[in-house]
Amino acid sequence: MPKILEINSASVGYNEDIVLKDVNLEIFDNDFIGVIGPNGGGKTTLLKLLLGELKPSKGKVTYHSILPNETLFGYLPQSVSIDKKFPITVLEVVLSGLMSKKGVAGRYTSMDKKLALDLLSRIGIANLKGRTIGELSGGQLQRVFLSRALVSHPRLLILDEPNTYVDNKFEKELYELLKELNREMAIVMVSHDLGTITSHVKTIACVNRNLHYHPSNSITSEQLAAYDCPIQIIAHGPVPHTVLGKHN
Repeated sequence: MPKILEINSASVGYNEDIVLKDVNLEIFDNDFIGVIGPNGGGKTTLLKLLLGELKPSKGKVTYHSILPNETLFGYLPQSVSIDKKFPITVLEVVLSGLMSKKGVAGRYTSMDKKLALDLLSRIGIANLKGRTIGELSGGQLQRVFLSRALVSHPRLLILDEPNTYVDNKFEKELYELLKELNREMAIVMVSHDLGTITSHVKTIACVNRNLHYHPSNSITSEQLAAYDCPIQIIAHGPVPHTVLGKHN
């Protein structure tokens, strides 16, 4: 399987504060990695390292492109700062995901617009295409920004707590969609909900100042304790889950 990127012995942080130390990770096409760990353990910092937004103070990150002008990343942050008074429509927001290929002054073709409309339909919000962002709920905005992250068809989709603002109905649809998308691209997803993501991801990375990669979607409380990765699991109803003991 072709490799998308690799991190070799990388340490990264902010100014003099090292958040992640000696990280090693390889990501291949069609991987589906769930990233778990405590608040403040460095999960979002890891994503910024993957995206190239943070440069390691030690070690390196190597990217492997296959095709010229391909889009390596699509990114859905946990929250997006946006002026909801700005008069931009849902369709225009999604099309803006092509800006890196078009340039600021580039024009969108009829094919670009069809691609965006097809994607909105796939996400289930085609009926919102003409609405302005100020008219949308938090869950609707999350779907729009997911569409924007996907419109350039990236090799790697990076998601930071993607179900933060979505309703229960779309949360189920989201995981079904991610299963489909994983046939087309690799996915790295941060989540606090180990009980849910283990049903969907293929492998798990535990992040708490260090990164411990677990090459399956099944992980025990003893392994989490060994990784120094204390997390909380909340489950409702007849959902398969594991209750973890106290971690020192």
